[in-house]
Amino acid sequence: MNKFVLKKGDTIGVVAPSRPLWNIQKEVGLGLERLEKSGFVIKRGKYLDKHFYYSAGSKGERVEDLHSMFVDSEVKAIICATGGSSSIDLMRHIDFNIIKNNPKIFIGYSDITMLLLAIERNVPGIAVHGPNAYELSYISESSFNQFLGVLKNFQEANIFSEDLKVIRHGKVSGKILGGNITLLNALLANEFLPNFDDKILFWEEIGEAPAMLSFKLRELELSGKIKNIKGMIIGFLSDCVDKKYPQDNRKIEDIVLDVFSDYDFPIVQWNYFGHDVPDFYSFPYRMTCEIDTKKKKLALR
Repeated sequence: MNKFVLKKGDTIGVVAPSRPLWNIQKEVGLGLERLEKSGFVIKRGKYLDKHFYYSAGSKGERVEDLHSMFVDSEVKAIICATGGSSSIDLMRHIDFNIIKNNPKIFIGYSDITMLLLAIERNVPGIAVHGPNAYELSYISESSFNQFLGVLKNFQEANIFSEDLKVIRHGKVSGKILGGNITLLNALLANEFLPNFDDKILFWEEIGEAPAMLSFKLRELELSGKIKNIKGMIIGFLSDCVDKKYPQDNRKIEDIVLDVFSDYDFPIVQWNYFGHDVPDFYSFPYRMTCEIDTKKKKLALR
């Protein structure tokens, strides 16, 4: 049996590595309640409800909570409460040996992308790109059940979809890796980014105009870090429009085809992960992804 498989009665730890919860306590509570109703025990981090300016506690308190959850033998998986903008505070203070010696499922997205990628770089095979506790309060029943499938049958929660937009044709198979593009790009110049060679890159974003999406993609391409990827999946782009200059609203398909014109890997858009989507599906890093644009099919298993 996979050592990361959870069962009813197991404990899930909750931490807030980034923003405070003062104005989203209700939503986070509803998300955790949904897990409890599914048979899991919830253990809250010591500093989960702290409010230190724009963060849920000082960097020391947030790191302590993270380390404590990994060390705690009762905790079988860890989910982040929400995203924000201050996970970056923790990067040079996380003891990855603690995680390596106490591996367990670690779930989150958005600002948590930084932690997911750094953990994947140092302790491969435990990071899951999926809804934070906040999103669990509203995601659809089907995507919540798929989330439970990841917990109960780690890395074997299949997704099969024909609902995707083909931007560039191709047929590939490879392991998936990615997250929020802003946070991914923040790791380009340091030691925390895992190797993207032969991976299928997935990314999503919120609140960025097309001009900035183009900039971020150019930045990523120029880094050389993704020159050997096999394919690209674009998630939901929430509020990524230019309201001040609507004439600048270039389509995402035109942007990516321009930026990656020197490559031939397939590119699709699949709006089932990212901010503000009710159907938010979870997938562990290193899950195998198959894309067949001729059949308009995407499979994760």
